[in-house]
Amino acid sequence: MLATMATLAVAAFTWVSITQVREEQDISRQGQITDRFNAAVDNLGNASLDVRLGGIYALQRIMQDSARDQPTVITVLSAYIRTHALRSADLNTAPNTPPNDVAAALTVLGTRDVSRDGSALVDLRGAYLDNADLTNVNLTNANLDGVRLGHADLTAANLTNANLTAANLTAANLTNANLTNASLEGANLTGEALLGEANLRGAFLEHANLTGASLAGADLETAILVNTNLTDAALEGANLRYAELEDANLTAANLTNANLTNANLEGANLTRAHPEGANLEGANLTGAKRG
Repeated sequence: MLATMATLAVAAFTWVSITQVREEQDISRQGQITDRFNAAVDNLGNASLDVRLGGIYALQRIMQDSARDQPTVITVLSAYIRTHALRSADLNTAPNTPPNDVAAALTVLGTRDVSRDGSALVDLRGAYLDNADLTNVNLTNANLDGVRLGHADLTAANLTNANLTAANLTAANLTNANLTNASLEGANLTGEALLGEANLRGAFLEHANLTGASLAGADLETAILVNTNLTDAALEGANLRYAELEDANLTAANLTNANLTNANLEGANLTRAHPEGANLEGANLTGAKRG
C-alpha cells in the first residue's frame, strides 16, 4: 500500500509539473505573439513600403499561428486598407490599381481561414479598389458598402452574405463569383460587368444598376431584383427561377433560353426584350410591358 501511494504521489507530482510547464509555455508563447503583433503594427506606420509589407505579412503569420488573434488582425488590416485605399487626387485620370501594400493586405484577408473569424468582419467600407486583383478571394460576410471595384477582377471570389450596398462594380469581372445572399442594393454594375456563371442565388439586388451587364449562365434563383435596371443586359441561359423582378427594367435584355419558371415579372418592362426559348412557365407577367 505504501508503495502504491508513493507511486500515485509521484504520478500526481509529475502531472502537476507537466501542467505547470505547459501553462508557463503557453504564457510565454502568448507573450511572444503579443510582442510580434506590436512590432507588426508598428511597421504598418513606417514610411518605407518594404517595412509596411513586412508588417502585413507578419500579421498574416500571426493569424496562422494563433486563431484567437485572427479577429484582431482582421480588424487592423481592414482599417489599414480603408485608410490607404483612398480616392485619387486627380479625378480625371484613369483609375489606378491599389498600392502594393493595400494589395498585399487584401490578399492576406482574402486567403485567411474564415473558420477562425469569430465575430470579426472584413470591413472595407468606402475603399477605392478599382482594378484590384481579387481572384479567388474569400470575402464571406464582408462589409463592402460603397466600395469602388471598377474593372476589378473578382473571378471565382466568394462574396457569400457580403454587403455590397451602393458598391461601384462598373465593368468588374465576377465570372464564377459566389454572391449567395449578398446585398447589392443600389450597386452599379454597368459597363458590361461580367457575371457569367456567377452564383447569385438569393442575392438582394433591389434598385441595382446592371445596365449592359453580362449575366449569361448566371444563377439568380430566388434573387431579389425589384426595380433593378437590366437594360441591354445579357441573360442568355440564366437561371431566374422564382426571382423577384417586379418593376424591373429589362428593356432590350437578352433572355434567350433563360429559365424564368415562377419568376415574378409583375410590372416589368420587357420592351424589345428577347425571350426566345425562355421558360416562362408559372411566371407572373401581370402588368408587364411588352412590345
